[in-house]
Amino acid sequence: MLYVYFCIILWLDTRCLLWIPSLCYISYVGRLFVKRTGKPTEILSRLNEMAGYSPDEEIDLFEEIKFEPIVMCEPIDKKITFGASQLEDGDIICFQKSLPVESTKKFRYPDVCLFLEYVHNRQVVHFRSLENPKEVNFCLEMSKVDTYDNVVGKVAQQLGLKDPSKIRLTAHNCYSQQPKPQPIQYRGVDRLSDMLVHHNRVIVECPDLFAP
Repeated sequence: MLYVYFCIILWLDTRCLLWIPSLCYISYVGRLFVKRTGKPTEILSRLNEMAGYSPDEEIDLFEEIKFEPIVMCEPIDKKITFGASQLEDGDIICFQKSLPVESTKKFRYPDVCLFLEYVHNRQVVHFRSLENPKEVNFCLEMSKVDTYDNVVGKVAQQLGLKDPSKIRLTAHNCYSQQPKPQPIQYRGVDRLSDMLVHHNRVIVECPDLFAP
């Protein structure tokens, strides 16, 4: 006789992260066991206690579904059960104080999903001059999804140039430590990630800086 056993998980072990937009700060505040058939409204006071907030503080909840290869982060509906929201054992719950719509413009990353996107795409780029390609001139923190115009705009600001269109970029050869023979065509790439030759080499050449 064949016996089949079904294990139904009634409680979910979740990890809780607190996001503070005003400080641009995220921190782990602990684990919380939630009932699959329970609703987020039942744990709001506990989350506030973990964060050091007053029990009746209005907070918003998000689920960090995954971080790689892309960020998936979604708001958690407080009106439906955790099971209906498809939360699983070991999932991450992020929460933060609720923000009035008019105050969201005050912060660079008003919600945790935007912050996670920033962290995922963050890239420190080392710029070198054509005259001395073996030494770093300056570094800038950018986003892998920055457009060509975004990149040259930030470089121009760093160099004090008024016209970003006068900047020409060249990819760096990580083996020879020299610039590639041909510069990157003006607006010839969609994103910064297309300019980076090696995923483990974050070097972009800025060889020619024509005077405005």
